[in-house]
Amino acid sequence: MELRERPSSRQGYQRNIRSLPQSPLTAESRSDSRSDSRADSERSSYKTGATSLPPLQHKGHDEHDQLEPLDEENLDPGSFDLVAPAEKGTKQYSLETRSELLFSTEHLKEIFEDPDLLLQFTGFLSTYRQSSIPILIYHMDAVKALKALKYSNAIAESLEPISGFDFTVTGAQKTQNLELEEKARLSFAALVREDLPAYITHSYIQTVSLSIQRRITGTLPSHLREASEGLAEVFCLTDPSRPDNPIVFTSEEFHRTTQYGMSYVLGRNCRFLQGPKTNPFSVRRIREKVEAGQEHCEVFLNYRRDGSPFMNLLMCAPLCDSRGTIRYFIGAQVDVSGLVKECSDMESFRRLVNKSELSERREDEDDLRDEDRPKDELQDLSQMFNLEELDTVRRWGGRMRKENQETKNGDFNGGGNWSKPRVLISSGSPDGNEEYGGLSHGAGRLSGIYENYLLVRPYPSLRVLFASPTLRVPGILQSPFMTKIGGSNRVREGLTQALADGRGVTAKVKWVSKTDLEGRNRWIHCTPLIGSNGAIGVWMVIIVDDEASLAPHKRFKMAPPVDPKFGRSIPTHMANEGGSLRDFALSNGGRDGSLKAGRSSTGSHDEMERSESPYSVRIG
Repeated sequence: MELRERPSSRQGYQRNIRSLPQSPLTAESRSDSRSDSRADSERSSYKTGATSLPPLQHKGHDEHDQLEPLDEENLDPGSFDLVAPAEKGTKQYSLETRSELLFSTEHLKEIFEDPDLLLQFTGFLSTYRQSSIPILIYHMDAVKALKALKYSNAIAESLEPISGFDFTVTGAQKTQNLELEEKARLSFAALVREDLPAYITHSYIQTVSLSIQRRITGTLPSHLREASEGLAEVFCLTDPSRPDNPIVFTSEEFHRTTQYGMSYVLGRNCRFLQGPKTNPFSVRRIREKVEAGQEHCEVFLNYRRDGSPFMNLLMCAPLCDSRGTIRYFIGAQVDVSGLVKECSDMESFRRLVNKSELSERREDEDDLRDEDRPKDELQDLSQMFNLEELDTVRRWGGRMRKENQETKNGDFNGGGNWSKPRVLISSGSPDGNEEYGGLSHGAGRLSGIYENYLLVRPYPSLRVLFASPTLRVPGILQSPFMTKIGGSNRVREGLTQALADGRGVTAKVKWVSKTDLEGRNRWIHCTPLIGSNGAIGVWMVIIVDDEASLAPHKRFKMAPPVDPKFGRSIPTHMANEGGSLRDFALSNGGRDGSLKAGRSSTGSHDEMERSESPYSVRIG
């Protein structure tokens, strides 16, 4: 068993703090252990899938802020330079500009241009946002119709004048449908406004959840610890029964992250974190969900007290009493500015940023632009065909130009692209499959690593006040928290002492339930939320399953297929044929396009070198 106490800089509630027994390791052995662990972690980076864990935040305002003082002998006569002049052409990084690009129309266009990326996006909609499938189908059909018009115009333009036929001298007028173009634009704008932010949020939750789990369990690589400061410790509690749903309790890390003091924060609504580039649609969605008493997750731009922006991953959920009445809202925040800056775990955004930077460097060059390249209108149109339309082309295409009648009724076995599976869009998850669930499974659920949490009254009561839906079994509310903690008495005593002293604590415990009296290995991460009087009002307790004890089937999810019949009035007889977006991407040389619904390390904790925190205390 293991228990780690987190240091706290706040003096208001740090009274009578007692030190736990020191580890028997000598200073030299601890130093060697940490250095070996750091070397191992930097070599392996604890790879998950194809990428390693990325830093969630970055220290400093800009990567070009490294200022080097100049020596006297390096100064020109009469020069007043104290530091080396900035390099010409160096563009300062702007999180606000990067945020606008992240949620832009160009980003979703980048996704639609690649079958593999489109697979991940449509798989996300099929699993978590089934109500958005009709607008997706509507947009794709509208674009298909526009491409058909372009193809017909291309054929009309290719008509050559024929001698002796005067009517062939003048060209045919182009066909244009402005109303259809507007409908396609508006449908795409709806996907950008509502579904792209949800997709981005879902992607970041996967990365953040893994980083938080590694931080809580002590397996986060040493070079990422500083870049993940405050993980699972930035919380605020709001009271919807009061006017404007003000903040009533906050954690210390909330004040450090936002730079606002307790006297300013408590009693105010969270909107003081908004700024000039905060997405108004994000604010509207959060407000609507809170008013409806539902949980919600959102990534959007917030601002600290000094005006500096940061990308905030907000997860909020209602807290209900034993009668189901909403009493408070809990909000968990994570600064993910580093993920946005490095374009981590989002290939579509990385490509868009690279294109944007490349176009800026080539502004003055006479390169061949996309609009100058020759286009194949038939190829553009063919890419939009569904299974039924492809089958029609296969059966009837080119009949007027065939010299000999070929096989009919499915006997065609020629080469080309006919044998390749095509995009299949389905209306939802398979019946009876519990692996496919939405972002909202019930009132009070937070996403990712925050799925299991308790709110506990401060010492000496330590009674469970609220619980997440996953832990809310009959009798848990108002029950003593310590009755859930089994195992070593030293761990129980150390945990009780830390809670009594008001110190944030992380511990590996035996979690006891009515069906498992011996208990299973779990990690608990306890963070105090402070009130206006400086005293602890409630403890936020995050409960994390031991990664090594998770079954492999619980770590991964496969995106379901998407049915072309859903949201359309045109019947199709191809509904039972095989094929999916994933098969389409794989058969065309794409990567594995399954939705990244979860990640796992390639080995268990026993196979890893554990990197201990300098504040860790081993008991047992």
